[in-house]
Amino acid sequence: MGNHFKQDIENIEIPFQLHERSKKGIQEAKSEMGGTVKRFVKKRIAITIMAACLMVPTGAFAYQSLLADDLYGSFDNVKKHIANITMKSYLLFDAKLSQAKGDLGNEQFEQFKEILYVITDAKLEFGDKNGNIDYSKVSEEKLEEIKAAIYEIQPYFDRLNNQPSSKEILTAEEYEQYILALLTYETVMAQLGVSSPPKIEMIPADAQEEFLKARDILDYVNEKQIGN
Repeated sequence: MGNHFKQDIENIEIPFQLHERSKKGIQEAKSEMGGTVKRFVKKRIAITIMAACLMVPTGAFAYQSLLADDLYGSFDNVKKHIANITMKSYLLFDAKLSQAKGDLGNEQFEQFKEILYVITDAKLEFGDKNGNIDYSKVSEEKLEEIKAAIYEIQPYFDRLNNQPSSKEILTAEEYEQYILALLTYETVMAQLGVSSPPKIEMIPADAQEEFLKARDILDYVNEKQIGN
């Protein structure tokens, strides 16, 4: 990772508890890899990534005027930018939006949607074939805009996943680190060109430490949400 994005991560001091978890995770990875890159076998709680964080039953939609079209224009328009998207996943995304509208109510949903516009526009402009963004290649001004949107929208995602607000259960410093961890995780996926969380051996050696830190932070937040 490079330029302002890497500097942004490095400039934030990791809270002691998270720092210790990260060091332990790195040590375990190196131990299990025996000094070479083999496989990372530690089982972890599944992490909810931003791109798929609104959870609803797959049958919970009816074909109608799609809310997703308000954000993306049409399925064909998305397909031009995100090659791996399918009509099934597009309709599921629309179902998630319908779920959000029902859960949040009209006023909050409009606020939610305005923030979501920033993220969906970024996906179309900067996303790879899987919709993941390499934030190290995004201009500083645009990166700050996207970060601000994710910072505001994550509590909505938590609520729609029936989880406690990450913003409320974390300290201000931890929450800032959590948002950066989400961006780091997605950046690694974009750089690798994968659509699902990568194994440690897939990641270049010079990027493994940042990735493991991000993953440990996501695990930490997940565990805190489960415990509340």
